[in-house]
Amino acid sequence: MYPPSSRGFLPSFSRFKSCAPPVARPRVACYISQKSREEFAVLQFLPPETHDFMALDIFTPRGCFGTNFPRFTIRNAHAGPRCPSHHSVDPEWSLLDLEYLYLVAGDFNIHNAATDPSRLLPSKGESQSAPYFERASDLGFTLLYVPGVYTWFPCTGTHRPSTIDLAFANTHIFPVLRTWDPSSLLPTGSDHAPILITLHPPSPYNDRPRPRWQMADWPSLMDLLENWQIPPLPDASSPK
Repeated sequence: MYPPSSRGFLPSFSRFKSCAPPVARPRVACYISQKSREEFAVLQFLPPETHDFMALDIFTPRGCFGTNFPRFTIRNAHAGPRCPSHHSVDPEWSLLDLEYLYLVAGDFNIHNAATDPSRLLPSKGESQSAPYFERASDLGFTLLYVPGVYTWFPCTGTHRPSTIDLAFANTHIFPVLRTWDPSSLLPTGSDHAPILITLHPPSPYNDRPRPRWQMADWPSLMDLLENWQIPPLPDASSPK
C-alpha cells in the first residue's frame, strides 16, 4: 500500500516484476516473481473506472496450492474516502462471489469493532464499515486479522493507531492460508505496517487436528443428551 514511486516508476527488486495502475503515484501495486511467471500464466487486471484497485490472475492446470482449482486471484485495494458515506472501492467491487481461490487485501480505510475492539467508534465509522462486513458475511468470506493489532501508525499526533489494512479470503482459499503476520517484516518507511500472508497447500501431517463436526450423528446425540442425567454422588466412606 502506498508503494514509494518516483516519476511514476516503482522500486525494482531482483527477480521480481512490478505492475501498477498507470498514474504518477500509484496507491496499489503487485510484484510477481520471475519464477512464478515462468511456471504459471499470470494476467493483470487494471479496471479503467478507478486507479485504487488492481488484480493478478494466476492460472495453472495442475491446481493452485495443492487444490483442484486452476485459477487464483489476488486483488489489491485502496478504498479511499470520496464522500462521507462512499469509498473509491465499493464492497461489490472488492468482495466477489467467485467459484475459485480468491483473496483481496489492502487499505480499506474503515473502522469496525471486530478488528479494533478497544476503540470507541462513532456511528459514522460503523455505518461505513457495515456494508463491507455484511457482504463478507453473506458470501462466506473470512476476515484475516488479529483483534486489536494495529496496522496503521499515523505520523501526526491528531490520530491514534488503528486497524484499517484488512484481508478477506473466500471459502475456497481459506484452507490454504497459514498466517497473517504484521510484525515479521521490516518497516518500509510507510505509516502502514507490512503484513505477511502465508499460503501453503493443506497437509494431513502438518495441520492441527480438527473435530469433524459434519460427520457426527447429531440426531442420535441429541436424543442421548436430552435423556442424560447426572449420576448421584457415591456415599462417602466412613474413615477407618
